[in-house]
Amino acid sequence: MLLWFSALTLMADALEVMDMRLRQMAAGKGTSDEMFLMVTEKLDAATEAGSIFIRDGDYGKVLDHYKKIVAANVERLSARR
Repeated sequence: MLLWFSALTLMADALEVMDMRLRQMAAGKGTSDEMFLMVTEKLDAATEAGSIFIRDGDYGKVLDHYKKIVAANVERLSARR
């Protein structure tokens, strides 16, 4: 798959997660655990992405890693609706 397409779909999926989280917060359904998770998962994902890039030097693998994280967030947040 082309790198730009993978990056574009990741961006669209990440925007969907941001939309879901903001809607939950606006509706008063956001929890402190969810807010903490938002921050810690970004730090963990960035650390892992750095490790992947150092080991393999492949942007595609880093994007695939982030896509898995974002997909898990979509699934988890969709179940709360």
